[in-house]
Amino acid sequence: MADSVGAVVVSHNSADDLQRCLGALLAAEMVSVVVVVDNASSDGSPGLARAFADQGVRVLEEGVNRGFAGGCNRGFAELPPALPWVAVLNPDVEVEPDTLARCAARLDDQPELAAVAPRLMRPDGVTVDSVGQVLRRLTLEVRDRGYGRALEPELLKPASVLAACGALAVFRRAALAEVAEAAGPWAEHFFCFWEDLELGWRLNNRGWKVEALPQAVATHRRGAGAAGGGGPLRWRRPPELEACVMTNRWMTLARHLHPLDSLPRLPLLLVWDLSLSVAGALRRPAFAGHLRRRWPLVVREWRRWRRAPRRRLAELPR
Repeated sequence: MADSVGAVVVSHNSADDLQRCLGALLAAEMVSVVVVVDNASSDGSPGLARAFADQGVRVLEEGVNRGFAGGCNRGFAELPPALPWVAVLNPDVEVEPDTLARCAARLDDQPELAAVAPRLMRPDGVTVDSVGQVLRRLTLEVRDRGYGRALEPELLKPASVLAACGALAVFRRAALAEVAEAAGPWAEHFFCFWEDLELGWRLNNRGWKVEALPQAVATHRRGAGAAGGGGPLRWRRPPELEACVMTNRWMTLARHLHPLDSLPRLPLLLVWDLSLSVAGALRRPAFAGHLRRRWPLVVREWRRWRRAPRRRLAELPR
């Protein structure tokens, strides 16, 4: 398994983080190839990444911003097909030297695993960022296990989860290839947000499993690119990205939620999502326009996926 991990870093105006991210990756065990996909940055990020070219880092410059999902697909296609493990990460993540090796060893030992979710910690070293993702059972929002809390003993145990946080996830290449769509494993039209949960749910529906591995640790500076201040991160991002959060959630539910699970929750979901949409539009009127422009994607997802096989929520990790 020596040097059997290919790493993809998706960057957009990430000059503040990229050097630390790449330095940690290049010092990590078992990393064979590092591909940086730059989504039309204007802050010099490509030049920073190219400074690592003599250490084997490949830089792919996109003429337009294809989003995190599109960047993941481009980087995945660039990796040598012989590499069995694929790590995908944000540039505001720093892995520890043994993080990816631990993930690869776990995937090698457990053939039913499609992906491993490392334990992500905030830069203070005390606050948890994510130890895998599951769904909130009432509102069906994404829940990062341990998010914003001090580390608890329960979070130090390996656990089945629905998905790995997209900030850092390590995949079995064969599993990604099995569930890939025309553009690649990631739902490219999602652009960003919810693409990680959707991919994990898709893998689960195909019989694969995802596991949180808390012994594999990395640091995540969550909120890179968001404006400062209080309140939820979605409120501090540009309105077009807040619209991605909402519509990608709807597309994920259209793809994967079983009808027998959706019907009893429908009244609550309608009230919940309508409230979030109205609040978003009142706070920033531009949000409503972005939501309207993305609505045809939601309709298309429902038409395309309405007859797809789905697992019941009770069958999924929680």
